Amino acid sequence: MSKELIVIGRIVRYQGNKGHLRVVPLTDNNSRFFNLDKVILEAPEGNRELALEEVREHKGFIVLKLAGIDSLAEAEKLRDCFLSIPEGDLPDLTGDNYYIYQLKGMEVVTDTGKVLGQVKDVRTDTGTDVFLVSGGEKEYMIPAAQEIILNIDENKGKITVRPVPGLLNL
Repeated sequence: MSKELIVIGRIVRYQGNKGHLRVVPLTDNNSRFFNLDKVILEAPEGNRELALEEVREHKGFIVLKLAGIDSLAEAEKLRDCFLSIPEGDLPDLTGDNYYIYQLKGMEVVTDTGKVLGQVKDVRTDTGTDVFLVSGGEKEYMIPAAQEIILNIDENKGKITVRPVPGLLNL
C-alpha cells in the first residue's frame, strides 16, 4: 500500500440512525466511490482502513456505510474526518491530464526563463482550470490553456508557460 494518501471526501454528518455517513466528495469523479471496496478513514485518533458496505448518491452528496460504524453516535464522532485512498489506487490518467496533487509544488517558468514561482493550488471552478502560482511577493493566476502551458515536466517538477501579453500584470 502506498504511503501517500489522496483525500477523496469529507464526512459532514451522519445520515439516518444506522451509521450511514454523508460525505462531500472532494473529487471530480463521484463514481470513484462506487468502485471502491475500502477507504482510509483519517481520524484524530489515527488512520484506519475500513470496508465500504454500501454507497449511494443523494442530492450531490455521497452516502456510505463503513464496516464497524453501526450507530448514529459512532457516525457523529466522524464529522469532519476525511476519507482517502492510497495514491497507487488512483486510476491512470491519459494524455496531458494530471491530478492536482501532482501539480502542486511544481516550479513555473516562462519560455524566456523567468521564474514565476510554485503552483500552490489549481482552481477547477471556472471554465478552464487555473494554476495559482506564488512567487515571493507576487501571485499569478495562469490559465491551463494549451496556448499558455507549453510543457509540464514531471521529472524536473517544472511547468513552462508562454504568457499572453498582460497576463503577468494582473
